[in-house]
Formats: sequence, structure tokens, C-alpha cells
Amino acid sequence: MAELNVNFLRKQILEMGALAEKILSFSLVSENSLNDIFIIEDEINRYHKQIDDDVFKYIALKAPHATDLRTALAVMKMNSELERMGDQSVNIKRYNQKLTTTHPLLDTLQDEVLQMVKKSLDAFSTSNTNLAADVIKSDKEVNAIHREIIREYFRKMKEEAYPFEEGFAAMRVAKNLERIGDHSTNICEDVIFLDSGHDIRHNPEKKNERV
Repeated sequence: MAELNVNFLRKQILEMGALAEKILSFSLVSENSLNDIFIIEDEINRYHKQIDDDVFKYIALKAPHATDLRTALAVMKMNSELERMGDQSVNIKRYNQKLTTTHPLLDTLQDEVLQMVKKSLDAFSTSNTNLAADVIKSDKEVNAIHREIIREYFRKMKEEAYPFEEGFAAMRVAKNLERIGDHSTNICEDVIFLDSGHDIRHNPEKKNERV
């Protein structure tokens, strides 16, 4: 078994992150079946359990301090964020199967969120707090696109210009994408915490600063 240290924990979480990025990409491609998505989700769930166990063991056996302790705690939080991304990607695939048409705003939202996920993992792997700050800022744009999608589909459904079931499915795809953007933002907040020791959650002033 590999030595249990922060480098091993970082390696494990980045492998899980690659799966989270993969499952989201797969969920957006119509040719991929729901079963294809479940296979990746099973891998993510295995990592989720293993990483939790490894972090608990590392803290109990090594009693880390300072940066090493912050890294272990960040990995544990990222573990939860990535597992939720997997669940939401499954939801996206379920609802995408009900869509017969797409919408430019929905395509834009998909692209933006995919970039957020990729950049958040890159920020962690390279300890790039500037990249992390960029992801946090882009969350506002994702939220704005999500709100516009909801407004537009509600209007179309109210005017009976769009079938209810399909409109509802499109809004659920948008909501799950928006939540994945939130998880990416949370990861980037942990990247900044790792570098500076500052907890910027619920702190708009800190979030708007470049670090």
C-alpha cells in the first residue's frame, strides 16, 4: 500500500476529480447511455469512500499540523463536492434524455460549467489561487445564465409555447449545472484557504479580491 501522506491524498482526489469532469462531459453527449454514466458514478463512489477513510486514518495516525492539516481537510471537503457533482451529472443525463431541442443559453451554461470544473481542478493541482479567484468570479455569470433560462422557460410554458415536461426537464438540467458550478466554487475557496489560511466563504469582500 502507498504511504499515507498529503501527496497521496492529493493524488487520490485529483484522480476522483478527473472522473467528475468525465462524468459531466459524458452526461452532455446524447450518444452516451445512462448506463455509461452509472459506470463512472460507481467509480466516483468508490473513491468517495476510500478517500474519506484515508483522510481519517491520516489525521489519526500522523496528527498533521499547519499546511498538511489544511490539505487533509481540503481533500475531505473536495471529496464531498466531487461526489455531489457525480450525482448531479446523473440527474443531468436523466433530464437530457427528455429534451428534443436545445437552447443557446443552455449550451452556454454547459460550456461555462465545464470550464469551471476543469479550472477548479487545475487550480488545486497547481496551487494557483489566481485561477481559483477567476472561477469564483465566473460563478456570478453562471448564476445569471441559470436565472435567465428559468425565466424564459417559465414564460414559454405559461404561454403554452413549450410542452411542460420538456420545459421542466430543461430547467432541471440548468439547475443541476448551476449546482455543479457552486461545487467548483467551493473547491476554489478551499484552494485559497490552503494557500493563505483565510476562509473566504460567505465573505463577499474576500471573494472579489485577487489573491
